[in-house]
Amino acid sequence: MKYQDKDEAIVALRQSVEKRLGSGVNTPSEFSLLERDIKRVAGRSVSASTLMRIWRYISGTTHPYTSTLNILAKYAGWHDFASFCKGGDDGGSDDVLAPRISVLTALAPRDHVLIRWSGDHEILVRYLGNGQFVIERSQNSKLSMGDTFTCSLIIEGHPMYLDNLVHQNDPVRCFVCGSSNGVHFELIEH
Repeated sequence: MKYQDKDEAIVALRQSVEKRLGSGVNTPSEFSLLERDIKRVAGRSVSASTLMRIWRYISGTTHPYTSTLNILAKYAGWHDFASFCKGGDDGGSDDVLAPRISVLTALAPRDHVLIRWSGDHEILVRYLGNGQFVIERSQNSKLSMGDTFTCSLIIEGHPMYLDNLVHQNDPVRCFVCGSSNGVHFELIEH
């Protein structure tokens, strides 16, 4: 274990979770937001009250179950809590273990991907094949319905790079979604 003890590892895991969320967790509403985001990303639930105890916002047990720590580690981009402890805070493993879509092998033409970043930015894209997408819906983004781009890999919690972007009458260019805190995606198969 890279950490001196389990308590030190839990403190580091809390920091990694907050980094993944993109903000600190200090109020009941922020714990509720984190609870929902963990369910969305990791596919498992951790109640807001459990999160409050782990963050020591409310009193209670300070030794959470390993299963709970595994869910938090998965949310932060690690395979499980043991992997997090071995890898420490260098972030080396999250690139490999983070949920991702390898476009050329995972998508079929007409599949849709919902992509969100920076809180309220969102695009719904349809895969055309050969790494090319068309935007079918755009909310709070500089991108527009009908824009096309190429992309070969979408990694949860990392920036998404749109290449060969054709946007209205502008010259072809590149665009980055989620440059600060990465993107979150949801695959909607046809």
